[in-house]
Amino acid sequence: MTSHLRGDSVKARSLRAALMAVLNVLGNNGLRLISNLILTRLLFPEAFGLMALVQIFIYGLQMFSDLGINASIVQSKRGDDPTFLQTAWTLQVMRGALLWVVSLILAIPAAALYGEPQLQHLLPVVALSVIIGGFQPSRVMLASRHLKLERLTLIDLAAQAVAITLMLIAAWWWRSVWALAFGAVVTALLRTTFQSVFLEGNRDRFRLDPSATRDILGFGGFIFVSTIATFAVTMGGRAILGAYIPTDLLGIFSIGFMLAALPELATTQVARRVLFPLYRIKPPIDSTDNQRSLFRAHRMVAGLAVTMSIVLAFVGVWLVDALYDTRYALAGPVVVLVSFASVPAYAVIGSQNVLLASGDSRRYFFLQAAMALAIIVLTYVGVTRIGVVGVLLAPALANVIVYPYRAALTARYKAWDPVGELGLMAFGLATTGSAIWLHWDRISTLL
Repeated sequence: MTSHLRGDSVKARSLRAALMAVLNVLGNNGLRLISNLILTRLLFPEAFGLMALVQIFIYGLQMFSDLGINASIVQSKRGDDPTFLQTAWTLQVMRGALLWVVSLILAIPAAALYGEPQLQHLLPVVALSVIIGGFQPSRVMLASRHLKLERLTLIDLAAQAVAITLMLIAAWWWRSVWALAFGAVVTALLRTTFQSVFLEGNRDRFRLDPSATRDILGFGGFIFVSTIATFAVTMGGRAILGAYIPTDLLGIFSIGFMLAALPELATTQVARRVLFPLYRIKPPIDSTDNQRSLFRAHRMVAGLAVTMSIVLAFVGVWLVDALYDTRYALAGPVVVLVSFASVPAYAVIGSQNVLLASGDSRRYFFLQAAMALAIIVLTYVGVTRIGVVGVLLAPALANVIVYPYRAALTARYKAWDPVGELGLMAFGLATTGSAIWLHWDRISTLL
């Protein structure tokens, strides 16, 4: 094992990057889980519900304004050019400042939409994290481009540990939702500061090179509209659900979403930081060997995600009962249903990155738009017909419906793996489905 990890070959860098991505997710989410257990005893469910609403808006702002800057650095032939990097960083800073202004404008309408007056103050404060994140050094994406994530992982974990400690102190002192807002801002501040100080490489400075700007915005045009669709895919269900249930119940469900999302968080990092660069470095369309290697890598990542979802589907109810008090009991069946509904997405996780790695942002947008339309329609039908359960199950059906289109797009670049994807999908749905049967007495309470 250690011999495979040594050296500067693509294989060695890929393995080290995968290990670092998994370590980053396990470390960050281990810290989050510990802090969450403490916070649920210091705060109240409504606080988590309010922050869930705030995060929907913050995530939406980021998605609705994504210029594909990070993807441009990883994908572009000019990704190592200092002029290109400084231009990308300048655009990123400008975007962060603009998003904060938009958050000020949306704060009052958001409070009125959900009937929560505190949102008009919480949203602009938490949005400060977006401004701070805009100053993230370009060296972060340069590390991803070259699959060199060891130092970056340690920096992120250190920043997260310090930020969580400060947030817990604030929660103990204030006993208010403002402790969570404080934690979001401090996390962004510490992460950006640590990355700027401890990551090696050239320092960023403001610069807008016309040709680099054209390259970034030209590639990012379809990324921009794609991420609007991505928001609907990832947060559309929760946004709709937040309008149908009380804030305290949304806070309880957010605990279930957090636990059920662990496989996604772990494997999405690997897909973004490892598979995406690999599609650029070793395009599957170039040779059968490249295709075989990428299929093997993708099956490992997807298999890990499906395996984790199966485990969570069976132990989710017991895990919530063991970790949280009875106020959060409904989070248990949420973990089971979300684990089941996530299997189709996990089976194909990261495969769409071949489109971006090949510079085909237009077809990437079409795929994300198709997913968004399916998610929104099925979520609305689900919530109006069977309530919460309909929202939780909508992603599974949406991914199955859109799968043939996804397969057609990835097949253009020799990246469609029907045996691996359909095999994992069938096995995962059958296994997590049996977990639903096992826990049906608890799941039926959601109906």
